[in-house]
Amino acid sequence: MSVNIDLAFTVTGVSGEPQAWAVVRALQELMYEEDVANQVSIGVAVDDDGSYFVSGESDFPLSISRFYLWRPQFEGAFAATVGAVAAGAEPKVDWGYPDEEY
Repeated sequence: MSVNIDLAFTVTGVSGEPQAWAVVRALQELMYEEDVANQVSIGVAVDDDGSYFVSGESDFPLSISRFYLWRPQFEGAFAATVGAVAAGAEPKVDWGYPDEEY
């Protein structure tokens, strides 16, 4: 059985713009491997204190089969992907459940 899921994430603590774009490229590859690349937007922004960060979100709810198994695997791969490119960065993944919100 599949469930509809909203995916949102941030990666803070990157050292600057070049490292932020390296994180974007690595996360784009992860999204491709997870077969959601065409459904997730990822970009770089600057917060109020001038620090760069990466953020992304699903463009619409993702339909994920066996989400209870996929979620921990995805979160681990997400953290490892960020850590491989930006060791000091802090990845955060947030999940939404749009079917429960109606």
